[in-house]
Amino acid sequence: MAETDLRKLSRRELLNMMIGFSEDAEAAKKHEEELKAELQEEKLKLQHEMAEERAVMLKNFEEERAEMRRKFNEQKAEMQAKFDKDIKGLKARLEREKEEIRREVDYQLSQIKNTGSLAEACFALTGVMKDAELSIEIYKEKLRQQVEKEVSDVKALVADSREKAKEIIAEAEREAQEIRDKNA
Repeated sequence: MAETDLRKLSRRELLNMMIGFSEDAEAAKKHEEELKAELQEEKLKLQHEMAEERAVMLKNFEEERAEMRRKFNEQKAEMQAKFDKDIKGLKARLEREKEEIRREVDYQLSQIKNTGSLAEACFALTGVMKDAELSIEIYKEKLRQQVEKEVSDVKALVADSREKAKEIIAEAEREAQEIRDKNA
């Protein structure tokens, strides 16, 4: 039917109709270009906003990481101070025990000088040496246990800090993904 209608039209009407279609096509093309320009502008704006959000998130993450490092360093310093204090106390105790052993040895030597018998002197010194060795072994074991405990505590603290850091990173990535999904 459209063919029949077109056949009935004059050349002038057909030409006017073609000019109208051409103008409509040009207007549609111009409108399409305007929409493309708007779309491109909106896309750039969204990219800029996403970049700003990402920068803010990274800044927040860096601040949280710095805070965690600061806390970790504080805890580390506290543990080191406690460890140093314990070592100082143990060294003082060792010095006291050494002094006590020296006094005991001096006493035993004076006893040996007084007894005059070489056999008695050997017997007396053997007892002192055994006591000294036993004291040293006890001290070394206590010191080893204390150091192992301190190392274990620090390792647990480090592991806990790393776990917290992983959780913060995972949360930041999840939020970033949610923002991307929202903006997509």
